[in-house]
Amino acid sequence: MNKEILTAKLLNLVEGRETPETWRSWWDEHETELEALLSRGEFLKLKPCRHGFQWVPVFGSQKGAIAILEKSGTAFEASNLYQEQYLAELDAFCKEQERVQREKQKEFKANNPELFRRYPKFSKALAKALDPTDEIQPAATEEQIAGRERTLDFTLPSQVREFFLLTAGINVSTGVILTLSGMFDLTIYGERYCVLGEFWKEADGDQLLLRPGEETIWYYAHEQDKVKRLCNDVTELMEKKLARYFNEH
Repeated sequence: MNKEILTAKLLNLVEGRETPETWRSWWDEHETELEALLSRGEFLKLKPCRHGFQWVPVFGSQKGAIAILEKSGTAFEASNLYQEQYLAELDAFCKEQERVQREKQKEFKANNPELFRRYPKFSKALAKALDPTDEIQPAATEEQIAGRERTLDFTLPSQVREFFLLTAGINVSTGVILTLSGMFDLTIYGERYCVLGEFWKEADGDQLLLRPGEETIWYYAHEQDKVKRLCNDVTELMEKKLARYFNEH
């Protein structure tokens, strides 16, 4: 490998005569030589990255090749081919994600009519916010709820029980996790709480808390190390706090 051969290859790359396959193959064959020939910065900028999109590596390498050619004073006409192919690939990916999301939302509505009836604002907002990776569990049984209460040695408020009889839990990537199986005991400043789940209202990982004998929902802001009263009960949590949160996210 010498500078003349490298320059010819870089011109092919910059002017759009390479494909993702030919560029990757050539790079893999000559990587060791290129590392010796180029400066560390030039080598890293030219190196094709590993990416799920086909055209991103060659598009990124084109930028590195342009910098090398400009530094050497070599004339070229940069092609927009790789950028156009990448944007087309990105557009196709986004459309597929939107299709999957619509299917997920449609499935959620069809599978949870009781949830929509009981918490209409919450359910409508959640349906819009659902990501393909989010999880809505089937309803829990009375036996499962009673078993969890025995394990926790904690009697769940009536509205919390009602929620879990509609779904055993939700796990939404924007920052809401409420699952029957995920509940646990937590003592803060000597006071016992039962953790209902997570609500990233102020920061990732902040928790929703219950106190024995109360319907009230409490909020633990871990960065402030402070427990705050959030709302009166689960209905207010769903129809006001979480519905508003999903609509804003």
